[in-house]
Amino acid sequence: MTPKHENFPSGLEACLLLVFLLGIEFMVGLLVQDSSSWTGISPDEVDAVIMVLSNAVLFTGVLHYKGMSYAELFHSSAVSRNRTLLLIVPVLLLVPGLEMVLGVLGGWLEAWQPVPDSQQRIFDDMMANGVHSIITACLVAPVLEEMLFRGLILRSFLQQYSRWVAILGSACLFGLAHMNIYQFLCATIVGVLCAWLYQKTRSLWPGIILHSASNGAAICVYRMTVSKGGNVAWQPTAGAYMAALLSAALGIYLLRRLWASDSDPGL
Repeated sequence: MTPKHENFPSGLEACLLLVFLLGIEFMVGLLVQDSSSWTGISPDEVDAVIMVLSNAVLFTGVLHYKGMSYAELFHSSAVSRNRTLLLIVPVLLLVPGLEMVLGVLGGWLEAWQPVPDSQQRIFDDMMANGVHSIITACLVAPVLEEMLFRGLILRSFLQQYSRWVAILGSACLFGLAHMNIYQFLCATIVGVLCAWLYQKTRSLWPGIILHSASNGAAICVYRMTVSKGGNVAWQPTAGAYMAALLSAALGIYLLRRLWASDSDPGL
C-alpha cells in the first residue's frame, strides 16, 4: 500500500517537526518529573522515559497522517528482512574506522574550540549513569532517532530532492538536533552513513545497527581514554588506526558485494 502524503515532511516541515518534538519532550518532562514520586521512575531513567513517550506521541500522529504502519516504516524494501540482516557483519566492520575518524575530527574541533566546563559536565553525566546510559545510548536513542530521521524525514526527502541533497539535509538536521557543535559534527557524519545505508536498502535495520554500535563504541572509548581526574589515559596506536581503516574497507567491500548480488531474484 502506498502511504498518503509521501512528501511530508518537506525541509521546512522537518524543522517544524523537530521543534514540535522538543515541545512534546518539555511537556512530557514536566509530567514525568511531577509523577516520579508515585511511578517509581528513578532519576537515571527519566531521560529514556521522556524520549520514548515523546516520540510515541509524535509517531502516532505522523504515521496516522501518512497512512503508514510501523512495519512499513522499519522496512519498505523488496528485499526480505532476513536478507537485509545479512548486512550486520559488514556494517559492524565500518564502526572501528568510523570511530577513529570521529575521534580525530573531534580532537581537532576541541583544540580549536575547547569544550566549556558546563558542556563537559553534561557529557560526563551522560556517560556516568552506568547501565542506564548504555541502554539509552545503545538501544533507545538509535531506534527512535533512526525512525525519525531516516524512516520519516529521509524517506520523504528522497521523494522530493536529489539523493545527496536528501542525505546531507537529513544528516545535518540530525546533527542540529543534538544542539551543540561538538555532537553536531559527529552526529552529522554518523547521519550521512545511516542515510546512505537507508537509501541503499530502504530499511532502518542497518542504520540502527550502525548507530547503536557507534554509540556503544563512543562510550567504551570515553571510559578507556578519560580517567576520573579528566586526564587522558589511553591513545590509539598507529596499528590501531591501520586495523580500524582496514576493517572499514573490508566492510565497504562486503556491502558492495551483497548489494550487487541482490539483483539475483532468487536471493
